[in-house]
Amino acid sequence: MKTYLTFYCSACTRILILLLSGALTLSSGCSPSRIDRTTSPPNEMIYKKSSEEIPYLKLHMKNGDLYVLQNWDINEETNLVTGTGKQMNINREILSEGEFSVPLQQIVLAETNHISGPSGYTGVLVTLTVITGIFTIVCIVNPKACFGSCPTFYASDGNDYIVQSEGFSSSISPSLEERDVDALYRINPISENFEIQLRNEAYETHVIRSANILALPKPLGGRVYSTPDGEFIQAKNLMEPTEVVAPEGDCSEKLCTFDGNERFSAADSTDLASTETIEFTFNHKFAAENGLVIAARQTLLTTFLFYQTITYMGTKAGDWIANLERNSDNFKTLLERPRKTLGTIDILIESKNGEWVKIGDVGETGPIATDIKIVPLKNLSANKCDYSTESQYRVKLRMAKGLWRIDYVALAELGNRVEPIVIKPSSSFPQKVNSSSVVQLLTDPDSLLVTFPGDKYFLNYKLPSDFL
Repeated sequence: MKTYLTFYCSACTRILILLLSGALTLSSGCSPSRIDRTTSPPNEMIYKKSSEEIPYLKLHMKNGDLYVLQNWDINEETNLVTGTGKQMNINREILSEGEFSVPLQQIVLAETNHISGPSGYTGVLVTLTVITGIFTIVCIVNPKACFGSCPTFYASDGNDYIVQSEGFSSSISPSLEERDVDALYRINPISENFEIQLRNEAYETHVIRSANILALPKPLGGRVYSTPDGEFIQAKNLMEPTEVVAPEGDCSEKLCTFDGNERFSAADSTDLASTETIEFTFNHKFAAENGLVIAARQTLLTTFLFYQTITYMGTKAGDWIANLERNSDNFKTLLERPRKTLGTIDILIESKNGEWVKIGDVGETGPIATDIKIVPLKNLSANKCDYSTESQYRVKLRMAKGLWRIDYVALAELGNRVEPIVIKPSSSFPQKVNSSSVVQLLTDPDSLLVTFPGDKYFLNYKLPSDFL
């Protein structure tokens, strides 16, 4: 008998690195002076300045190293930046001191701090305005570059590569490392050689411990879904709702098909924790066990709150994030408060006495890829429906206004719990990064794959022979 498989992608750990630009006011006698901090791509700074104008130059490298140079110069023929100073590693420990020749193509960012008097104020303001304007344009053209996060995973649907997963969106530091499982729901492999694209599309550094595919036996005419608790359950006989009522009225056309046509709302202008409900009616002959299938993703609300919090921290942002590692338990509690306040998507059913009772919840941080989960509807004996006949069955979803984009909701008959086959990548393109094998970095538990903005890897997997 043919075994039917569905696929999930698993990964863990993301580290967020913020590049900040600003100015610091100092006191010098009666006239204020400024240390103007400027960051820009190396070709925009180095070619237009000299070591007389910029005595100290910081060069941020692709591998995370940092060079702090003085008396520097650039050789346009060899594309080398030369100077005297220090080389530091990713942890800012000094590796060596002396004279250096740094390849320009390996430089990610050039940074400098120089002192100017009162006459320099206008220039500083103009510079910061230009920088802000440039980033505003970038954010409009590519919102993910500014407001997105997490490594993204793409797979082919037969016509094009489409985003299927964003990994571990809340893992902004090593102490918040987690495992994330997302369904490759719209993908139909055509051969045993299956390819996933791993991309770093934001201005971040991502640290990835593993990227595996999980294959599970799919029932004939059904699918396999993961639960919020990490189990995998076979399901069949999916039933879309006959009626969907939201605060704005009927919205069944948006939630009866997994097609990208999502239902969402605006956040409350005075209380971000203010909730709303959506009521679903199903005409269904009930099985012994049922589950609610929900496909949803977050809006940019939590992303906005995170970056706005970083803004409020000002120059102390780095201290706060470092404190997360030094005093992780207390800081984790503080970090969890907004999530608990906004909440997840609560699932409620109506009891025999007419009260709505919460029986589960679902929700995952991340605004890019739609995640699909199944929530078993337990304790249905308390419901007033007659399971032996065709009957109307009502379910409510309760959530914070403006927090969720919901694409699909359906009722399903639950089958067996199943265990996955773990499939690790067998090859990649490019094959190496910094002289290390990409596959080895993703399969060795003692190693990590570090990706930088713009990095892209094609990961190849060997599927079981009964993948169809």
